[in-house]
Amino acid sequence: MKAALSLALCAACSLGGQRPSYQYFVLTSRPAQGPAPAPSGPGQRTLGVDQVNVPGYLDREQIASRTTGHHLAYSTTDRWAEPLDQAFERTLREDLGPLLAPGGIQVSARGGTPTYELAVEVLRFEQSGPDHVELRARWVLRSDQKALDTGEARARVAMSGGDSNAMAAALSEAIARMATEIADRVHKADVEATRMQDRG
Repeated sequence: MKAALSLALCAACSLGGQRPSYQYFVLTSRPAQGPAPAPSGPGQRTLGVDQVNVPGYLDREQIASRTTGHHLAYSTTDRWAEPLDQAFERTLREDLGPLLAPGGIQVSARGGTPTYELAVEVLRFEQSGPDHVELRARWVLRSDQKALDTGEARARVAMSGGDSNAMAAALSEAIARMATEIADRVHKADVEATRMQDRG
């Protein structure tokens, strides 16, 4: 077995083969504006992003681009630095945090029993054509296993350049826009839930 492996390596060297040089990219949240608000005390409500699902064609290291309606191209050199579902979830949590904090809702990490739970199903999340990215995702907001609100986020963001760094930045901005939409709906659901509690 070792001899066969050595022969294979020698053959690759003789053919001028080299290990690929990969470039790795991450998603990033919007910079927070000002200091984070302090927790509001024992009545603090929490939101957990407990589930983000991405389609199988995106569940891989290679960065995908949609060149036409039904054709995908995977980069031979550019990779995601972490699993895409985890990167999406992390970035969404980081974007939601400063948006929900002024209303007394803290975005929590996994674990525990949050007041609200957010599940996201990503439908599209890739470069679409030469200069844009596209995000489509369905989401459900629950409390005590009961659906409070549902929605579908759509964002099309222009890229500032033609490389994967510009693509990752545009995809990050698409998540931030989705977070803004969801935060508004969470606030409305929270106000309604508080009103119902007061009536009870």
